This record gives sequence, structure tokens and C-alpha cells, in this order.
Amino acid sequence: MREAPDDQKSCYGNGIMSVSERLQQAADRFLYDDDSVLAAQALEGVLIDEYLGDDRTEELLYLLSLYSPGSGVPYSEASDVRPVVLSTLESLA
Repeated sequence: MREAPDDQKSCYGNGIMSVSERLQQAADRFLYDDDSVLAAQALEGVLIDEYLGDDRTEELLYLLSLYSPGSGVPYSEASDVRPVVLSTLESLA
């Protein structure tokens, strides 16, 4: 299991952000523990359930819809998705 960097723990792990608990948990799972397709689908599901129509989540939803590690272009990899998860969380703060 990957550990969240200290600077990200302070921003994301202690409830400072105004994102839902479900989104925070799904994002943390993908970022630090499990970057499987199932984890990406769980994150995508939370975004659809709770943030559908919010322009700040569009790029992340798009990348998650194309998430298929190891499949190459045009599909996205974990390394493509992680920075967008972080920037989406920041924009929702």
C-alpha cells in the first residue's frame, strides 16, 4: 500500500476539503492503495452520483471512462489519472 505524502495528508486526509466522504475515500483508494479498474470504476461511480454536471469533474470522468492500464493509446493509465484526481479534489475544495 502506498502512503500519502505528508503534504498531501494535511490537505486531503483530515477533512479540510469540502468534498464528500465517499469521494475522498474513493480517491484515496485509487491514489494510495489500489489503482485497479475496479477502484477506478468506484471513483467514477461516486463522481457520477454526487458531482454529475459539475464542470470541475469532467476531465477526470473522461480519463476514468478510458481507464485501462497496459492497453496503450487511446486508453489512460494510472499515471495519467492520478494528477487529475488531485487537481479535481483541489478544485472541489
